[in-house]
Amino acid sequence: MKKSILLIALVFLAGATFAQFTVGPKVGFTMSKLKTNFEDVKEEARSGFQFGAFARFGKKIYIQPELMFVTKGGIIKADDATALETKVKLSTMQIPALVGFHLLNLKVVNLRVMGGPALSFVTDKEIKINNVSGTIGEKNLKDAIWSLQLGGGIDVLMFTLDVRYEWGLNNIYDPQGGTTYDMKSNLWNVSLGWKIL
Repeated sequence: MKKSILLIALVFLAGATFAQFTVGPKVGFTMSKLKTNFEDVKEEARSGFQFGAFARFGKKIYIQPELMFVTKGGIIKADDATALETKVKLSTMQIPALVGFHLLNLKVVNLRVMGGPALSFVTDKEIKINNVSGTIGEKNLKDAIWSLQLGGGIDVLMFTLDVRYEWGLNNIYDPQGGTTYDMKSNLWNVSLGWKIL
């Protein structure tokens, strides 16, 4: 209970310190791709979605933490006659911690740039090989994804639109053997938010 009160007090203190506070829901679209060092394969992107909430503290320089449900993954195709296709879908809870800068800060329109780290906890893994679902390979995918997000945004009245690219920082593939395979999750995301405060 004391920790909860302290956390709430810190949030309000931060809001008072930065003298500007915004919070609201957001939804968006993702286009993700798995970058690998596998031989004789080609990687393709797959579409997904995201939704959650954001907060923003600050005027010229701001801090923007978020809590988002994000689908990631990709398509890996064998570059030979086997026509083997693996579709990977990862459902994640993502926590970005962004620092941004207002390039233009007017009453009606704001232009922004932002960047920072994000941590995604994988809540569900779905792998389809040639459109057949199975658990093969799921144990080889790690449960945490570290990434770096960079992008820009525009605010018009109470609406906020962000476009970001996300670089995967850690290898999310664990072959559980002596091989040195590498797989990283990269994606584009476009999100629309509503500033309710």
